Amino acid sequence: MNKKPCLLFVGPMQLPIPSEKGAVEEIIWQSAKRLKTKFSVYVYNPVEISILGIMMKTTVFVAHKLSTCIIHSHNLYASIILAHRKLMWRHIITLHYPPNIAKSEMRKEFFLELLKYLASLGTVITVPSWYLKSYLLSKGLRNVVFIPNGVDTLLFSPTKRSEELRDKLLGDKELLLVSVGRIHPDKNQLTLVKAIKDLVYDYHIKNFKLLLIGPHSGTFKKSGENMCYRILIDFIKKHKLEHYVIFLDLPTRREVAQVLASSDLYIHPSIVEAAPLAVLEAMASKLPIIAFDLPFYKYYLINSYNSLLVPKVDYKLLASAILMLMEDDVLRKKMAENSYSMATQHFSWDSIVRQYSLLYEILQ
Repeated sequence: MNKKPCLLFVGPMQLPIPSEKGAVEEIIWQSAKRLKTKFSVYVYNPVEISILGIMMKTTVFVAHKLSTCIIHSHNLYASIILAHRKLMWRHIITLHYPPNIAKSEMRKEFFLELLKYLASLGTVITVPSWYLKSYLLSKGLRNVVFIPNGVDTLLFSPTKRSEELRDKLLGDKELLLVSVGRIHPDKNQLTLVKAIKDLVYDYHIKNFKLLLIGPHSGTFKKSGENMCYRILIDFIKKHKLEHYVIFLDLPTRREVAQVLASSDLYIHPSIVEAAPLAVLEAMASKLPIIAFDLPFYKYYLINSYNSLLVPKVDYKLLASAILMLMEDDVLRKKMAENSYSMATQHFSWDSIVRQYSLLYEILQ
C-alpha cells in the first residue's frame, strides 16, 4: 500500500485554526481539509509566541514529527529556518503581506532580502495578488507563482439571505450597504463615513443604512482604546449620522455571511490589501462591489463588470459611485450577477486548492 505524501502547513501563529476572524487561518483550514485525501496533512500553528520562539519551536516540531515532506509556510520568519532543510523537504511560502507596503524603506528592503534569500535556497513563493507577483518579478525574484485567494461558496451564498434579518437591520430604510474589515487606518473607514455624510447632506439621500462589520479594536484583541474607532464615532456624532452608520462586531462567519447575503451593496474603502477575502465573500454573496482603483484588486475586480472602481482615494468620488449604484437598480443587479458568477466559477476553494495540489505534485 502506497503511503500518502506528507504536507505540513505552518500558520501565521496569531489565531487558532480554524478561526472565525483570521483570513490566513481560513485559507489554511480550507486547504488542509480538502487535501487530506491526497496527503497526510499536518497543521502547525502555535499561538502567541515570539519570532525566535516561532523559529525554534517550528524546527523542533518538524524535525521530530516528519521526515520527507512538502512544507507550505504562511509565516516568513518560520520559513527562514525551514528553508535550510531543502534537501529533505520541499518548501513553499505564501506571501500574504506585500513587502512594498512596509512603513519604511529599510523594512521594505529587509523583507525583500529575506525573500531573495529564501529563493536562493529553492523556496517557491506563491502570492494571492497579480500585482504582488509583478512587483517581486521586477525585484529580480523568478520562482513566484500566482494563486488567488478563495472563498467558501457554500457558506457565503445568496441562499443565506434573510428577509427577517434585513427588515430588522434596515428599520424604515430601503437599501442596505455593508463593509467588512477591522477598524484600522489601512481599511480607511473614515473616507467611507465622509462619503456617507455627503450622501445625506449634499445629495439628500436618506433611504439607506451602512453596516461596518469588524472588530472595533483594529487588531485581533480588544484591549486598549482604538483611536481610529474613536475618530469614527466622534465624526458620526458630530454630523448626526447615527441613523445611517451602524457598527457590528459579529462573532461568527456564519453571521457575517447572512448579513452580506441580506444586503444590497458592498463597499471596500481599504487602501492596503494583499488580496482581500472580504471582497470575495461579498462577491459570493451576490453583491456588486465599490472600491478604489488600486492595483491589488487586479484579477478580482473588473470595473463596470462586477464593480465600480473609484479612480482615486477621494470621499466625494466615492460618494458619487455609491449614489450611482443606489439609484440604478438594473446596473446594481447586473454587477451582482457578475460578482456571483466570478466567485463561483473562479474563486471557490475547490478550484483554488486544485491549483495548490498541482503545485505540490510538481514538487514531489
